Amino acid sequence: TKMGRPKAAIKKESVTIRLSPEVVGYFRASGKGWQTRLEQALKDYMQSHP
Repeated sequence: TKMGRPKAAIKKESVTIRLSPEVVGYFRASGKGWQTRLEQALKDYMQSHP
């Protein structure tokens, strides 16, 4: 059997997006998991702007 990270219930889509260095730097400076936090910020925006 293969070891490693378990499969996610919902597969994420890989995309390419251009962001300002300010935005990327802000999230990267927060450390490991910065992409997850960026995604959560986008989800929060979606919830407050239906």
